[in-house]
Parts: sequence; structure tokens; C-alpha cells
Amino acid sequence: MANILHIETSTEQCGVALAQNTTILGSREVLENGFTHAKQLHTLIDEVLSECGLLPDQLDAVAVSEGPGSFTGLRIGCVAAKGLCFALDIPLIALPTLQILATPHSKNSMVVSLLDARRDEVYAAVYNKGGTLKGETHAHILTASSFADLAANQVSFVGTGAEKTKDLLPSNPNWKFVSSHPSATAMPALAFKAFEKKQFANIHSFAPAYLKPVRITASKKDALGRPT
Repeated sequence: MANILHIETSTEQCGVALAQNTTILGSREVLENGFTHAKQLHTLIDEVLSECGLLPDQLDAVAVSEGPGSFTGLRIGCVAAKGLCFALDIPLIALPTLQILATPHSKNSMVVSLLDARRDEVYAAVYNKGGTLKGETHAHILTASSFADLAANQVSFVGTGAEKTKDLLPSNPNWKFVSSHPSATAMPALAFKAFEKKQFANIHSFAPAYLKPVRITASKKDALGRPT
């Protein structure tokens, strides 16, 4: 039996789930305005392990949501996951965030996973019914003709970008829109499949899949913290 800790921090929701194989033993999720992940994540991990009566050294792997998503959230989740794997000498499993979003819905229909990327842009990935990826994950600028090739299909548009996508697209009785955040509780089946196949990330070189360049803004303060 594999004890796998799952970490999902790609949006403003911060979540942790502990599973034995694919069975969830415990979970915690916090959704607050602004990113409180640095403050919340390790507390959530400690609470879940304590609730389930497991010590860190009883973990067999850590799975992390690899992006795309928030630069801040992904960095925090990545650092925590890699730190645990280094300390415990256990493998790291990296799971695409948009696949995590699609998983609860893909048994019943085609899924378009959408994460808000500000303005009229979303991170998007299309999954066939059953969960296989259709095309590449990409940053997409929304227009009224977006996803027109899916007009005849039963499609669930899910994620933090679902509502603004609905507002821009023409009405279609085949389509439904579900506003949601990626959840750590949707990760165990994907993570255990990767664990069984030994599909592990390289702990030394792994970095989140941002899709877009990280924006670095020059500080308006000097080295002593004084305004410049």
C-alpha cells in the first residue's frame, strides 16, 4: 500500500490530501482572498498527517500540481513537495493542473479545463471523454469563436476561467460551465497510476510549468527598505 501526500496550490485555494493508493484518508483545503499558501500549507500538511495517524517518514511519495497557474502558488507548492522528497528520500510525482481540474468531470463528457490568466486570457486544455488529452495545453485569448470546433459535442467547461469563458461564448445547449478550483482530492487516482508506473519527476531539476514567462518587477525600495 502506498501512502501518497498530494499538494495543490496553483490558485488561491490551497489544498492537501493524503491517500493510501487511491483511497483518501484525509484532506484540508483553504480558500482565501490573496495568497496565504506560505502561511497555510505546512499547517495543512501537519493537520492531515496527524488526523490520519501517519508520520512523515511513513509517506511513500509526494504528488504536486505542476501548473500552469499562479506563479506564487506553484512556487510554494513545488518548494514544499521537493523539500519533503529530499528529506524523506521518496519520489516526487508531478501532475498537470488542468488534468487535475478535468478528472472529476471526464467520465461523463469531454472537458475543457480553464484557469484564469487575467484579462481575456485563460490557460486551456481539452480532454476527451475518459480523460485523454486532446491537443496541447496552452495560453488562449478568448473570443466569441473560441472552441467553435466543439460546438456539436457535450462539453463541460470547468475551472476558474469558466465564468468569463461563458460570458464570451455563444449560448450552446451542449455546453455546461462549472466554476471550480483544482482540488488535491482529485489527484489520488492520477498520482497512484504514476506511482505504479514509476513516472517520477527529477527532484533536482523539476520546476513548475508556468507556460508564460515570470514577470519580475523592479523593487521601488533600496536595500534598506527605503523608497527610491
